[in-house]
Amino acid sequence: MGDFKNLELDEILDWPRLPQLVMLLLAVVLIQGAGYWFYLVPKQDHLSALIEEEQTLKSTIQIKAHKAATLPQLKAQLDELSERYDYLLQQLPEQKELASMLAAVNELGIKHQLSFNRMDWGEKEQQAFLYRLPLNLELTGEYHHIGQFSQAIAQLPRIIYFENVDFQRISQDSQNLSVNVRAFTYQYQPDLPASGGQQ
Repeated sequence: MGDFKNLELDEILDWPRLPQLVMLLLAVVLIQGAGYWFYLVPKQDHLSALIEEEQTLKSTIQIKAHKAATLPQLKAQLDELSERYDYLLQQLPEQKELASMLAAVNELGIKHQLSFNRMDWGEKEQQAFLYRLPLNLELTGEYHHIGQFSQAIAQLPRIIYFENVDFQRISQDSQNLSVNVRAFTYQYQPDLPASGGQQ
């Protein structure tokens, strides 16, 4: 160790072999440490960021690939929903058809041997993009004729459904019933304000 203390750095070429090797090893360690700290560590951080970005891109690609794979199925479902929507809209009456709907109801009643005491439209009720339009019916007839009439109403090209039905026998010995019916249809009128008047 005494020999190491007496050595001068500017005379390193004249040093004995062992101290020269030690200094060379020390220099290599210092250079490698500096290279690792100032070169490799930033590269590793950059590499980690690239790996994370790659994973994110892979996930994004998988999601987009799944969406692309299901797109034909979604389009088919959308087309089916659009067809159903158009079909339902075709079953909703327009304003000009309300009189002919009453005439059709009346014809069905006569066909099934029923007598009407009342048949008129109530006031429109606004429901989102639809108007619910009540139809008030008071009729008399035999039970099975009333059932046949209800079935015929359900088969009309325009939607009419019975919600409230009140049966009463006219008399104890009569086969005829007096029936009050609260029926409804719908109108699609998104661009018009709700009407509260009698239709």
